[in-house]
Amino acid sequence: MNFHRLQRYPLFASLIFAGVAPRAVRAVEPQWFRLNGFPQASVGLEVEGSSETTHVSGGSSTYDTLFITPTIGLRTSGSIYHPNLIAFNLDGELGWGWDWMNSESGSSSQTRNDSQQLNRYLAQINFFQAKPYNANFFAARDHTYRDYGSFESFTVDSERYGGRVGWTTEALSLNTDFGYRDEKSSGLSSSSGIQETYLNFLGINHRHAGQTSLTFRVNEYDSILNFGNRQNSFNTAVGLSDSETFGQRRNLTAATAVSVSRSEYIGQPTDTINATENVSVNHRPNLDSYLIVDYAHNKLQSFSDDRVQGVVGLRHQLYESLTSNFDVHGNYQENSGDLSDSSSDRYGLGIAENYTKRLHSWGRLTVNLGVIGDHEDDHSSGSIATTIDESHQLYLTTSPSYHPVYLDQPRVIPGSVQVTAGSDVLVEGDDYQLVTAGELTEVQLITPPGVHLQSLLLGNDNLAIKVTYQSESLNNASYDSLNVNFQVRLDLYELFGLYGRVNWMDNNASSEVLVQSLTDLVVGADYHWRWLRLGAEGEDYDSNYTKYQALRFYENFDFRIDPKSSLNFGFNETFYRYTGGREQNQYQFLARYNHQFTSVFSWYVEGGVSVQQVLDTDQLQTSARTGINWTRGKLSLRAGYEFNSQNIDSGLWTEERIKHRLFAYMKRTF
Repeated sequence: MNFHRLQRYPLFASLIFAGVAPRAVRAVEPQWFRLNGFPQASVGLEVEGSSETTHVSGGSSTYDTLFITPTIGLRTSGSIYHPNLIAFNLDGELGWGWDWMNSESGSSSQTRNDSQQLNRYLAQINFFQAKPYNANFFAARDHTYRDYGSFESFTVDSERYGGRVGWTTEALSLNTDFGYRDEKSSGLSSSSGIQETYLNFLGINHRHAGQTSLTFRVNEYDSILNFGNRQNSFNTAVGLSDSETFGQRRNLTAATAVSVSRSEYIGQPTDTINATENVSVNHRPNLDSYLIVDYAHNKLQSFSDDRVQGVVGLRHQLYESLTSNFDVHGNYQENSGDLSDSSSDRYGLGIAENYTKRLHSWGRLTVNLGVIGDHEDDHSSGSIATTIDESHQLYLTTSPSYHPVYLDQPRVIPGSVQVTAGSDVLVEGDDYQLVTAGELTEVQLITPPGVHLQSLLLGNDNLAIKVTYQSESLNNASYDSLNVNFQVRLDLYELFGLYGRVNWMDNNASSEVLVQSLTDLVVGADYHWRWLRLGAEGEDYDSNYTKYQALRFYENFDFRIDPKSSLNFGFNETFYRYTGGREQNQYQFLARYNHQFTSVFSWYVEGGVSVQQVLDTDQLQTSARTGINWTRGKLSLRAGYEFNSQNIDSGLWTEERIKHRLFAYMKRTF
């Protein structure tokens, strides 16, 4: 291993020596079986109770549960013959307890008393952990609660098996990981199940002036949401990439990549080929040129889509504060299927200017200007276009970064939309909804998100998706278009910020041709000082496809009261007004307080309210929770209370869900 190279990357080096990568073990005498000290035993008690009430259009039901489970555990580690040959870690916990459930709905009721078995374990075994060739395997089972940052805990039961095999030298690294997981989650208003089998391979050949990588991936993914239909996907992909640096000054870099994949969602296979070439040349310290060429082929049943796009350009830094970019670009796309055939070619010029200037000690000015001029020729036979795996980034409507995300093509055909995130298939009505706005269709994540969507978000407020759909958006026309982007921002005294953005698009196509023209104006201001963050933004989106006006506000108060306690308040409000009288409003309030009384005892309390008005439906969600964490020597205690409520009123029906949850976990190790 090249330790001088690791010194250039201190974080990576620290991870290696902390145990992420295999570590060498000090010389020890061989012994057929060795334990690292006496096994560590533990006893514990877990108490969980919940009460859930649901009211739907006059009817009501209740569901109460109580679990009391004593547990015993054992944890040990050791080796067989030698730690560098086989090393293992074992951690297990068993429990037998009382499981009580009572449910009432209308005039019927049911009570159940059962014994409950709790089984948790994690087994890890490492082979040749100090050698360039090494392997590790694991098996795990768990029953736990996850919080994705929404003030709601989801019950998760999971089983996982898998391993990794690797071989690493200075010039070559080969790694394969594989596994299986079966995970079931449930929350206030939804449940989901996931079964996944995967195999990944990564091989890298390292050279002084570049590297070559080979990747291979197989993934089978099954999911079921709210006891509905099972969604199945099967994905395979092979990729090859190479990067090289040339020239006496190492001023020329070339990167080439190609990948082939097949994805089957709900029995519909999609074949994809992607290839890209990226070349950059540094001519002088202030002058660079670049060439980028991309090719993509997608085939879905009888539909196929081919696309080639390329750009060649120059970047020049005239002054320290001024950078210029000039490019020549082109794009050709061909789409064929049973219902239509079409082709489109676009080519043009682009120029961009980026200016950043420090204004003495009191401010900073940033100005960005981009202009793109294109000529486009469209030819088609038929009226239906198929778009395959169109990429978008969606934000929850509660996120300060939320803005409507529309599918690229207008006049989308209802019922043809399929949305995927990675290997998972999203379910319309549970994970997302389609909102028609003029000629466009917005893909909007459901808020508040259910357990399935929460598991994909992983605590974030945004999700990368791909969408396949059909639309009535084909043209036979030739036209020119102009797109201008202008942004300006003025920062004053490192406290205030004033900014504005304009996106203007126009064309000379005839009125019978479906081509977008747009004027999008955004103005805003923000203020940051110590514990205070404020912001306001207004937008006027005016297009021949759709129109809306938006106002967005946020107010954050973050106090560090003393070294042992912190307090945070957060407010967020958004208002959208669309043509036709449709409105979308969002109000959100979150508060958190934490206090560390002593080094072994802490207390937290959190709560929030969210009000959303979308598509003539009003939603009110309130959440609160509090709890303590206490540790004294080998004794630990964690206890708390959670409250969640969700009210939905669509005018035609109303639904109210209220859930109370109490928990206490105590553990003593020996």
